[in-house]
Amino acid sequence: MSGDHSVAQLLQIEQQVRRCETSTDLNFIMVNMTRTLVPYQQAMFLAGNELEKLKLKAVSDLSLVDRSTPFSAWLEQVSAVVNASDTGSKVHVIDTKSWPVELLNDLTEFSPPKILWLPLLIPAKPTQRVGVLLLAKSDPWTEKEIGLLQHLASSYAHAMQLFINRSGWRTWLSGLNSRKVKLGTLVAIVLLGLVPVRLTVLAPAEIIAKESLLVTSAIAGAVSEVLIKPGDQVVIDQPLVQMDRTEFQGAFDVAQRELERTQAELRTVEQAGYVDRRKKSELAELAFQVELKTIERNYLKTKLAQTQIVASKSGIAILDDPEKWKGRPVVVGERILSIADPAKVQLQVMLPVADAISLVHGNNVTFYLDTDPLNPIPFNLDYSSFEPSLTPDQIIAYRIVADIQQDAVPPRIGLRGTAKLYGEKVSLAYYLLRRPITFVRQHLGI
Repeated sequence: MSGDHSVAQLLQIEQQVRRCETSTDLNFIMVNMTRTLVPYQQAMFLAGNELEKLKLKAVSDLSLVDRSTPFSAWLEQVSAVVNASDTGSKVHVIDTKSWPVELLNDLTEFSPPKILWLPLLIPAKPTQRVGVLLLAKSDPWTEKEIGLLQHLASSYAHAMQLFINRSGWRTWLSGLNSRKVKLGTLVAIVLLGLVPVRLTVLAPAEIIAKESLLVTSAIAGAVSEVLIKPGDQVVIDQPLVQMDRTEFQGAFDVAQRELERTQAELRTVEQAGYVDRRKKSELAELAFQVELKTIERNYLKTKLAQTQIVASKSGIAILDDPEKWKGRPVVVGERILSIADPAKVQLQVMLPVADAISLVHGNNVTFYLDTDPLNPIPFNLDYSSFEPSLTPDQIIAYRIVADIQQDAVPPRIGLRGTAKLYGEKVSLAYYLLRRPITFVRQHLGI
């Protein structure tokens, strides 16, 4: 190839390089268009600076590169060997005789024997590299070809630097490879791990009533109707629940009739006693029967009155769906609903056993409502259950109760959310590694 023709081809390639819009376009020109200047059989471009592992990016006559193929793996191993040698930063024909046996055995299958190592060094910073261009052919390389390729490699490196600078994160990542940065990062991590922080956990929570009055059934029977709705404001002596009174009404009517009959007999005997003195002996027994029937009638009258449950305290009614109580049998003392003061509330937290931490009375608790997560409500821990129990969600958890702070506005009873529990101070390292440490202790015992 004449000198004038070589210069023309060189200028044409550099002009095409200036038109590249992406690094992919530049990679294609490097491995394919370089052939118009210097003939070769195969070209490969590997990206990476002098501190990075070279990675295959482009191969001549291929539109896509698969780094998982045996050829790609072999080529990156070759580049690692050459890059680690003293000639890794210089243009030279690779001496394949010094290769390991496993690489040398695959040479004839993957590449022509004469491979030119062409580092792409940045012109303004000759010690910095953006990649390596490997050119392979069967014939030996001439000094003229190597000279032309060195000049072209400088143009390639200059253009490649532009695309690398556009991706600032690559420069930042390459800077992390320095020993000073790694050592500084390690020291910073150790120091940060010693910073004391409060140990915290999150758990589901619910607002419950404090000092609520339980409304229970005084008799055994079936609920006829619940006369109020959930959340209704109730006052003292307001009817709340109507029990089925059929059985008690019938028993009361019978007892009333029996009492009236006995009283009539007593009056008859009293009148007859004035004529027949023998009748006076029956007065004491009949008087006792009247007293006994009166007691029975009064007892049934009390039970009949108890079929209507009334409020003994003012507040709001807390209960489930009233319709579910209709016709439902209850026993004596069974809870039907409760009455609570809306200004007196507590926070009930169900803390799973897996997340349990050491808690003491008075610890801070922050409650985040599901309906208003941006306005947390402060609480103070009151007590925690001694033993865990099974929740409706089939989770074994400790029941924790917290009191609202005095200056906080009490939320509505029944609202749910997430509670943040604060424990003792620990190091940041323990805070971050607490769960892994617990897992290792529980499963490996070390």
